[in-house]
Amino acid sequence: MTDAQPLTTEPGDIWPGPLAPPPTLQDLEKSGGMASQPEMPVPGSPMNRGTAPPMLSPNPSTGSSTVPGNAQPGLQTPQPAQPPTSYAAPPAAPPQRGQTGKVIQTPGGPAVTTGGTSGYQTSTSPGGGQSIIVPNGNGTSTVIHSDGRVETIPTPQ
Repeated sequence: MTDAQPLTTEPGDIWPGPLAPPPTLQDLEKSGGMASQPEMPVPGSPMNRGTAPPMLSPNPSTGSSTVPGNAQPGLQTPQPAQPPTSYAAPPAAPPQRGQTGKVIQTPGGPAVTTGGTSGYQTSTSPGGGQSIIVPNGNGTSTVIHSDGRVETIPTPQ
């Protein structure tokens, strides 16, 4: 085992020194750094008119889809397959609509379903509040009320 030397501080000051004070607006005006002048549009901008066109490269490179000049003939390009004349399966059925008019008991009182799908149902309570009922898949459903309250209830059958 070798003996390691302890770490020690280096002598001297490692910092670059004090920073120069930032120039004031008055300093910038005196030096002409804040002279008001219109900005020039960037090259390629629709506003860039009357100036020289951009310099093109004297040796333009080819793109990745350009066939090099020394390429040998390759395989024939396959022709696309013909689309089927009829589909093998009928189109999928639209999502099943939830039952409307079904009374659901919630901790805040009864609510009546007003629509939805198999993934959610909308409901209205007697006080006029609306909510969304989302089944969780574990026998419970989450009720999200329009005022921001969230409740968990047994999934309605």
